[in-house]
Amino acid sequence: MAGARLNRVSELRAVNNPDQDTLIRAVEDARRVLGEYIEPGPRDATRTVERLLAILDRNDVLLALDRMQRRRVLRLVEIEQNSQ
Repeated sequence: MAGARLNRVSELRAVNNPDQDTLIRAVEDARRVLGEYIEPGPRDATRTVERLLAILDRNDVLLALDRMQRRRVLRLVEIEQNSQ
């Protein structure tokens, strides 16, 4: 019973995860910048890279990515421990 309850809590957390929201917004913004770059017309590769860095190198994005990577490692450790 407790395990099923924990799974439901984990599922709810996965649906409403601020770190995921932060990363999704950053990827969407980066895709928009790249989309603008490949449109017909003049291009400025340096400016495009600067814009991408401004999006992807933000502190909130880096922290969210770090937290998500740490959670993934913890889950893998839990899975390995439970399978033994």
